[in-house]
Amino acid sequence: MIDIGTVRVFRPDPSAAEAPQECGRAVFSIRSPSPILSVVTAVGEVDATNGRDLGRYVERHTATASQLIVDLSAVTFFGSQGFSALHYMSVSCARIDVDWVIVPGREVRRMLRICDPQGELPLADSVDSARARLDRVARRRQPTSWAG
Repeated sequence: MIDIGTVRVFRPDPSAAEAPQECGRAVFSIRSPSPILSVVTAVGEVDATNGRDLGRYVERHTATASQLIVDLSAVTFFGSQGFSALHYMSVSCARIDVDWVIVPGREVRRMLRICDPQGELPLADSVDSARARLDRVARRRQPTSWAG
């Protein structure tokens, strides 16, 4: 019997990838500081009106890199739908083997203390520390060459 599944094939238009997207009371944007790294930034309020949009925005842009930083340090309100978006991102990144890290702000940390008390989601204190963490993960993944 043939195994049938769904494979996401969406690739964003590179010329439109840098354009910010306004969703409710938040603005989502992306930048790619290197060919393997994308940084998605959310500014404003993430709530029931745009939490799903944040998850989809990140999913659309995970296909362009093997590492992702989700910078939520400028989020001023983060509701439970925002946590659902983070869970969605986690599943999406795991599915396509993208290493990712969240840079939470105060409001995001508050929600994570409630919804992720075991600290399952990958966090960093700043974008720089997130890059360092992703670099360490990438080095561990590199195959070892045995000369013998």
